[in-house]
Amino acid sequence: MARTWFITGCPSAFGKTISQAAHALRDNVVAYSRDAAKLEDLVKLGMFTVSLDVNAPKQDIEAVVAEAVKKYDTIDILVNNAGYILEGAIEEVRLTEEKSDEEARAQFDTNVFGQLAVIRTVLPYTRNQKSGVIANIGSIAGWHGGINCGYYCATKFALAGITEALRAECEPLGITATVIEPGYFRTDFLSGGHKVFPNNSIEDYVPVIKPYKDMFSTYDRMQPGHPAKGAQLIAGALTGTGRCSGKGLPIRLAIGSDAVFVIRGVLEESKNGLEAWKDLAVTTDIAA
Repeated sequence: MARTWFITGCPSAFGKTISQAAHALRDNVVAYSRDAAKLEDLVKLGMFTVSLDVNAPKQDIEAVVAEAVKKYDTIDILVNNAGYILEGAIEEVRLTEEKSDEEARAQFDTNVFGQLAVIRTVLPYTRNQKSGVIANIGSIAGWHGGINCGYYCATKFALAGITEALRAECEPLGITATVIEPGYFRTDFLSGGHKVFPNNSIEDYVPVIKPYKDMFSTYDRMQPGHPAKGAQLIAGALTGTGRCSGKGLPIRLAIGSDAVFVIRGVLEESKNGLEAWKDLAVTTDIAA
């Protein structure tokens, strides 16, 4: 029996390749974009496309999800893929002196609260059918804060924490959740409309940030990850089919050799730091 996928952020290369990988399994795919006209190539493959802005009012999100449920009856897999990168130093990210957090709030609105809005709209359906998979697209950026992208990293940290809690709350109801954490894949995510820059610039940070800006510009189109291969692995993991059969879906799923390398390094560094301070940390307990 065909499963039904709901996938947001489909104009992106990763969104489209995940849609194509799900479609290749002969499943139903509902592909969402702020402008569904950008998804004509998916329509030609037989997918159902819908316009959806994850920052839209609650009733608008409910309406488009209800439209898709009416067409296919069930929601089996939600892939939350909408998001963008806000570049800039932590102090630089502001709009005016009067609204110092507007740019940062916009980043969280799309990358965190927009995803939450879709999750909360889908959950009543999955709870009713007592089954479903919710997959939030995180990043290796959710493991370590990076220069010039601290707010983006923070949204991915937040998404990982939300997903872990969601998994624990929903597993007894027959629903599982995971955060998929890709490394760098050869998509357009490091260029084009996926990056936003702050209106403010502080001269002191220029020599700190410039090497990282140059690195990302050079790295664009040189990323090691193959989008189609990543999408195929994601489709297998979320359905428990093919190479992923019998493995069980982890709470945090790394995708890409660089993701495995970076995450392993972060875990090792965290372990070393914990061990170095353990003897002092335990001295703060109330004496028995």
